[in-house]
Amino acid sequence: MKDSDLIKRIKQGETELLDVLIESHYDGIYRFCYYKIGDREAAYDCTQETFLNLLRYLDTYVEQKKFKAYLYRIAGNVCTDWFRKNSVQLAGDELLDTITWDDPELKRVELSDEVLRALQVLSPAQKDVIILHFFYDFKLREIAQITNVPMSTVKSRMKQGMDKLKDTVGRIAKLE
Repeated sequence: MKDSDLIKRIKQGETELLDVLIESHYDGIYRFCYYKIGDREAAYDCTQETFLNLLRYLDTYVEQKKFKAYLYRIAGNVCTDWFRKNSVQLAGDELLDTITWDDPELKRVELSDEVLRALQVLSPAQKDVIILHFFYDFKLREIAQITNVPMSTVKSRMKQGMDKLKDTVGRIAKLE
């Protein structure tokens, strides 16, 4: 069943379908939060908060092009709030040490240490665009919706992020 149909039926009182909606997106939202934060417990908490926010505001949700983009926007905002509340400012290598990238829940995406290190040098905005595009196959137009910025900004963040990744991976390769 499509998300739009589920939401329509949930709004009409079939609240048991909430489980179906949440289960269909839970793993992806958890991975997204984990990639952004790098801590399992915090990612779990942010995932829960994402779905609580969804439930709080589901009555006011107006059908958009993609519900998934709406949900990832909520998750991104929740992660941003988590960083603000916890004042966590980890440097690249320090963050890598806190992440267990061989987590079975994250096996879908296997990344080399070089790519992981490179991702940590990106700004949060660049990292969001790269992760949403390459890990979750969102189109740039959808990323613009999720991040609530113009398409031109998404394109420039993608280009700047990719340039930074190429440069960082090149420097790491030269060191080895």
